[in-house]
Amino acid sequence: MRLYVFDLGSLTSDRNLMVSMSHIAKIDDPECCNSLMEFPVPGFLIETEMGYILYDTGCHPDCMGENGRWPEAFQKQVYYRGDESNWIVTKLKQLGIKPEEIKTVVLSHMHNDHAGCIEYFPNAQFIVHRDEFDACIRCYATHRYMDSYIWKDTDVWIRQRHDWKFLENEDGDYELCPGVTILNLGAGHARGVLGLLVELEETGAVIVTSDAVYCSDNYEYEQAPGVIYDTLGWKRSLQRIKYIAKKKNAQVWFGHDRRQFDQLKLAPEFFYE
Repeated sequence: MRLYVFDLGSLTSDRNLMVSMSHIAKIDDPECCNSLMEFPVPGFLIETEMGYILYDTGCHPDCMGENGRWPEAFQKQVYYRGDESNWIVTKLKQLGIKPEEIKTVVLSHMHNDHAGCIEYFPNAQFIVHRDEFDACIRCYATHRYMDSYIWKDTDVWIRQRHDWKFLENEDGDYELCPGVTILNLGAGHARGVLGLLVELEETGAVIVTSDAVYCSDNYEYEQAPGVIYDTLGWKRSLQRIKYIAKKKNAQVWFGHDRRQFDQLKLAPEFFYE
């Protein structure tokens, strides 16, 4: 079994969205200005004897610009940098894999930088938390444009006939195949977040948190992110990740930590197994 790490570009936004209240005015700094923070957009591919498993799809390649899928105001708030080389389809092509070969796509959640390329995988079963799917569809039905659920992305794939599998809160974790388990983390950063536990023979156990934990500050100091749906749910999911990490002696890979990401081996040249 092999685990590939994809560099799907980067986002730049206010640091307070990553770590809440991290940059605020104080009595000795009353004119404190907000600061921008650049962070990676990762994706992951697991090669197993049962086929390929893709975890998250990144941003749509046409998200930016005057006619981009993201609203202009949203583009300025969450600025994406990337080109064709960062597109998930390009990353797969570098490994000799066609999108049609992907049979399982796990969506950690359905925000702009995780579910932007659903439309490119016609033969895949998409696994997502039901509450997260419902939230995305509600945003679509009510034409909420300034939201992390991108209306134009949804408008394309909702017209396609995809195979969906929904996990409920009461379902618990879900084993995809030996060594690959979906961690059903529930509400926190989003309405329903799915993490991933990959147990590799040589590398050992790896927990991929996605946005359940943005970065090391969220994990080590338990500082909540600024983008959060359920604060108490986020704290519960964080403690659960820490419990599993200790139990499995696992590495914990955060969702958008630049410093950590730059230390990982990136596809196509490298992989973990």
